Amino acid sequence: MRLLLLVITSIIFNVSPIMAADSQDPAGELNPYVNAFVASKATNAKLEQSSSEPQLFSGKDKVADKHRMEELGFELLGYSDFQAGNVSPEMALQQARKIRADRVLLYSERVSKVPSHVKLQQLKDAKQSGQPQAESDAIYKYFATYWAKLVKPSLGVHVKVPSKEEPAEGLQVLVVIDGSPAQAAGLKKGDSLISIGDVQLLGVNDLSQAVKQYAGQTVELVYVRNTMRQQEKLTLN
Repeated sequence: MRLLLLVITSIIFNVSPIMAADSQDPAGELNPYVNAFVASKATNAKLEQSSSEPQLFSGKDKVADKHRMEELGFELLGYSDFQAGNVSPEMALQQARKIRADRVLLYSERVSKVPSHVKLQQLKDAKQSGQPQAESDAIYKYFATYWAKLVKPSLGVHVKVPSKEEPAEGLQVLVVIDGSPAQAAGLKKGDSLISIGDVQLLGVNDLSQAVKQYAGQTVELVYVRNTMRQQEKLTLN
């Protein structure tokens, strides 16, 4: 699934921006997005120090959205997951400000229906009052992910060490960040990194060493794609 983001006139992420209303709970004490927040495992990723107001978007597909956000150069700070009645999107912004997130993706779906006898009573009440039918007892499942922008990457990949059951060697590429040196060198998701310069990539620490050692230089990159070993010039930031 290709995602698009609407930013001014550019379309790069297929989610809908949400307009938030003013909050009546500035401290966040009654805020389920705050109370249900689970932080991501700490990493060594360097984040931009932005003072701008976080943006709210309506997510479509959690897995595809996560992958696209990583391609766009964002780091997942954590998530909120809970069930409740109607909850204002502004409450997610409170948590975003608290953790200095740049963007929030919101997901919601109805998980329970109003009982039939209540539904009938609502219809009667609506008919008598002439007002639209309200379903205040409906319960929804809410999920929000919070993202911060990474500083300009030296290489621009997310990788993992293959398991013992996997035949791949080196480090498997999971994400290639848009506009990064890795993308400029032609790397793609699914490639396996073998070496950068003279550094053999057997683990994540080896990759960190190579990026630090060759920062600002152009070196030889060796990787495997579809079982074929290939070489490219790589210029690191």
